[in-house]
Amino acid sequence: MAETPLQSDAPPPDAPQPGTLSVSHCQSQVSSLKRKNNKESDIWQHFCRPDNYDPKLQYTLHCGYCDAQVKWLSANGTSAMRNHLKICPKFPENINANSQRQKKITSVMKSSSGAENVNPIALWKFSHDVCREELAKMIVLDELPFKFVENEGFRRFCSMMQPLFKPISRVTIAKDCMGLYVAERKKLKSMFSKSKQRICLTTDAWTSNQNLSYMCLTSHWIDKDWNLHKKILNFCVISSHKGEAIGRRIEECLVDWGIQKLCTLTVDNATSNDTAITYLKRKFFKRNDSFILGGRYFQMRCCAHVLNLIVKDGLDELDGAINRIRAAVKYARSSPQRAQIFKSCVEKEGIDCKRMLCLDVTTRWNSTFLMLETAAKFEKAFDRMIDDDDKFKKELEDVCGPPTFEDWEDCRLLTTFLQKFYDATTKLSGTSYVTSHLYFSVVSSIENKLNTLMCGFDPCLKAMAVKMKLKFHKYWEPVEKMNMMLLIAIVLDPRYKLTYVSWCYEKHFKLESSTVVELTEKIMDTLNTLYVEYQQLESSIDLEDVAEEFQAFEELEFDFDEV
Repeated sequence: MAETPLQSDAPPPDAPQPGTLSVSHCQSQVSSLKRKNNKESDIWQHFCRPDNYDPKLQYTLHCGYCDAQVKWLSANGTSAMRNHLKICPKFPENINANSQRQKKITSVMKSSSGAENVNPIALWKFSHDVCREELAKMIVLDELPFKFVENEGFRRFCSMMQPLFKPISRVTIAKDCMGLYVAERKKLKSMFSKSKQRICLTTDAWTSNQNLSYMCLTSHWIDKDWNLHKKILNFCVISSHKGEAIGRRIEECLVDWGIQKLCTLTVDNATSNDTAITYLKRKFFKRNDSFILGGRYFQMRCCAHVLNLIVKDGLDELDGAINRIRAAVKYARSSPQRAQIFKSCVEKEGIDCKRMLCLDVTTRWNSTFLMLETAAKFEKAFDRMIDDDDKFKKELEDVCGPPTFEDWEDCRLLTTFLQKFYDATTKLSGTSYVTSHLYFSVVSSIENKLNTLMCGFDPCLKAMAVKMKLKFHKYWEPVEKMNMMLLIAIVLDPRYKLTYVSWCYEKHFKLESSTVVELTEKIMDTLNTLYVEYQQLESSIDLEDVAEEFQAFEELEFDFDEV
């Protein structure tokens, strides 16, 4: 056996001498150590690595997800590839992160007019109380039943829209609506106590099917920014329709709301309302500044109600024709089968009208006007129903008979005549704009229309105009009894002024020149008196403000040493 040579302790010939260290030797040792311990980078799991690459050359690599090109040089490392993975749209980790990331950075809201308002980026936190408050507002604004919040569809919608929202019961939403009412009532009551504006009131009373008497009291005022407001103050049961009962209920409501400064109270023409006005004047007259001009023009008669009474008297002349057309409309709407027969008659006659038949309310003449206006468009269809439907003619003959040709002629004349009254009622019944300055011009035009028809040749319209003129004279003549506040409103309108009132007195009402001059002077005297009263009121308000500021200043405590 050959002997194994003994290892020598002598250093190799290329080794550095003791006490010295070669730089090239250290580099070679480090590089050899790296080659032994270095592992392949995980970035190559996402990119295609070239074979036998030259470290001095630049290569174009392709992403394994989106096939994007990345420039790579071995000496620069893998930073370029890693930066690409952070923005790669198809990289799995980026897809999962984007699904959890907020995508919308702006909040777009649509106002009631449809305009989009883009709000800046802001932090948002879910609030269950705010959601319940908005839900209560939705129930009130859309007049939804309390049970709506318990519907399965609404709850599923809420769970998808906001899973954090906890469903509530109809009892809870009823309490929320009541809380919303209490909060709004508190704000409105505070406004009434601090504001200097006078309040105009409107009231109406009626009896329900249960033989209960109800009254509604509504307030109207213009704030310091010249915006018109309307709020229902009370909707309550009253003991009776007697004037004393109505007056007491209105007084209780005004005291409860803290309203002291009144302008006018608009009521209908029932005699009991005159008693209620007298009662309120007696109770509020003792308080300072409750009325303007001593309450002489506190009572305001409802113009729309007067128009209703005038037109109803005129409709009595054509009561037979209206009843026959009403019976025909009622028959066509009484069942689905009859409605289908009427629809087939409309198609056979080739009537192109998208409006549907409507039945009127006998106490509302404007609904009668709409019924007649729509029915006149289907005259041929009703005539065909007499031949196609045996029950139509037989059933109507037991009542008042089917409409005749003369009835339809009178219907067309009547709708043309009533159009002016309908437009006037619609204009004066507006609640989103001021209507006081429209009163005199509407009354003047109606007066002129009635005078023209009374001199016309149609006997039917002439008879109607005569009856309506008598009712008109009862409520709106003589013109000397008109409420001066309405005349002042039109004088303050820059389109009319005092000249227009004088012209209407002379042209429409046919008054003598001396009477016109007298009435014009009366309007000017009232306007001057009203101006002086408001001037004094404004001075007292300024003094009160100064006194309040001085009192607040006196209550302040100063540290004079610090000053």
